[in-house]
Amino acid sequence: MVATIVTTMKRVRSRCSRWCVRRRIRQLRPIVIGGCARSGTTLLLSLLSSHGQIAAVPFETQLLCPGAYWPPKGEISRPDIEKLYGDVSEIGSFGTCLAWCEKTPRNVLNFEAILTSLGSRARLIHIVRDGRDVVLSRHPQNAAEYWVSPERWLSDVRAGLAFRAHPQVLTIRYEDLVSDLPEWSRRLCEFLSLERDDRLEKYPRFASVVSSNAWFGKARAVSAESIGRWKQPTNAARVQEFLDTPGATILLKELDYES
Repeated sequence: MVATIVTTMKRVRSRCSRWCVRRRIRQLRPIVIGGCARSGTTLLLSLLSSHGQIAAVPFETQLLCPGAYWPPKGEISRPDIEKLYGDVSEIGSFGTCLAWCEKTPRNVLNFEAILTSLGSRARLIHIVRDGRDVVLSRHPQNAAEYWVSPERWLSDVRAGLAFRAHPQVLTIRYEDLVSDLPEWSRRLCEFLSLERDDRLEKYPRFASVVSSNAWFGKARAVSAESIGRWKQPTNAARVQEFLDTPGATILLKELDYES
């Protein structure tokens, strides 16, 4: 009898604890990152994890764009918010956090549904990178293969740019971020309605997300060394393949990338 009472009390406490955590999560501002793969989505998440008021989810939940990777019917479903909160709760203590942040690249394909599901407090960040550099990235698990096709870059970028004028969406170029981290740290904090945190500028010293299967190693200091790899003669054939893709040069120009 006593054992049954104790077990019941433990279950009640566990349920109360989960309820309290989810209530806390609902009070935080949702920050969602999306963009074409190899465009800096992981870097952006890692950078924001340096901010003392942001709880960063250290893995891709894929719950804001269900079906985007493994679509049973070839279509993306509405965000699974309740299950997402369960994943966010695994971060642990939220301390003085005012926001949580989730990154899954193909979130960019479901921005409309994400905005509807998370409401007016949500902030979405679309990060863009020069497609000529994006299509040169090799897959960490298979260096013999390119990660992103020209067609995917076009599709994903266009999906995000459709929300460029939306007040809850910030479009940022990877090249601008890594070339002027202090300025973009300030802009990001302003857009997210958070206090400016100098720890962003000291990245990755204070980052909580320092590794990812999208990287070949651990987080490193922000550098512009990977910008313009497409100019190297050894990459000419792949770059030409990209430029020959219908719409590629037009979109590069729209994004103010040099010809």
